[in-house]
Amino acid sequence: MRSQRQVGERAAQVIDRVIFDMGVDRLVQGSFALDRHLRPHFSSAPVMRGRDGVAVALAQLAECAVLSAVAKRNPDPAVLRLHTAAVVDGLLREFRARSPRFRALPVVRADQRIAERSAPDSK
Repeated sequence: MRSQRQVGERAAQVIDRVIFDMGVDRLVQGSFALDRHLRPHFSSAPVMRGRDGVAVALAQLAECAVLSAVAKRNPDPAVLRLHTAAVVDGLLREFRARSPRFRALPVVRADQRIAERSAPDSK
């Protein structure tokens, strides 16, 4: 991964897939880990932090408690996506707090910043 943004985008993809395949309850009971290449991985069981990475138990994130409560009320998919985005933000917050290598990644890759600046205004 070349930026914190890419890690977040990949984590969001994994979270969406886990919710689709296993449901919100299994997601919340699981863990996310960053490997030594800063790739996020989901495990449905608690993961111990390895020598090269960092692990976050999703049940410890306040955002997951909210996601779980919202999912039990059978929400609209758009509402669920908003809460999933909050879980990704919480996960990235924990990665920043626990991993110096993750903090060293740029928030956005340099070529993404250039593309965003050169994009025409959509007004």
